[in-house]
Amino acid sequence: MAQYLRIGAVLLALVALAGCDSETEVIVVDCVGPDLGFDGHWFGAMEDDTGALFTLEWQVCGDRITREAVNGFASSVSGQIWPTGTGTWEGRLSDGTWLRLLSDPARRHLLVVNDLFEFAVLERGATGLPGWFLSDLDGQWRGLEAYDDWRPAFVQGSAALCGGGRCDTVADDGFAATLYFDVLDAAFGMYRGDFVDSAGNAGLAGALMSPDLLFLGTYTCPDGFNGPWDCTFGALSFD
Repeated sequence: MAQYLRIGAVLLALVALAGCDSETEVIVVDCVGPDLGFDGHWFGAMEDDTGALFTLEWQVCGDRITREAVNGFASSVSGQIWPTGTGTWEGRLSDGTWLRLLSDPARRHLLVVNDLFEFAVLERGATGLPGWFLSDLDGQWRGLEAYDDWRPAFVQGSAALCGGGRCDTVADDGFAATLYFDVLDAAFGMYRGDFVDSAGNAGLAGALMSPDLLFLGTYTCPDGFNGPWDCTFGALSFD
């Protein structure tokens, strides 16, 4: 009798294990298109062309933006991204909007700007905005800057030294600019101010910081600018 009970217990255990296996089956969904290294959930802040601020979320799979949400509400927008150079990307959304993007080398952060001058900084895996201080700018930053149409000839390395709301930037070709930030929207990590550069230009400056405080997306636009194509953008990692 004891032998029969032992065999029965083993059979019940095998049935239970089989049931667990069926409940934990993993289904792998292949992404459409090439793997750009951006797969996952992206979250951050966005400024539109009026200066209003929102949260922006993307779900990326392969070279496709499969889901977008603005201020927590899903939109019907999707899109596609493709590389144009080292750390530079372009894309198009299903509503016809064109995108330009700069990434850090690890592809954990993105600067995004579209032809409507909606400007965003996204971080992969982020889930919320922590709140910022002016002093979060302080330190050395290094990455890329891009201007004009972002062809390889118009993208180069750049470094910045920030402190007390001032950032001094120098590009690899020696072009320099000083950004003065005197306004901070602490809830979104949006720094606003003005700039002057070594070519004699002056105008509007802005920056968004990633939720982990390790990436800074900047723009400088001269007085009288007509759109993002007149501005210089920086994608800088904390050094």
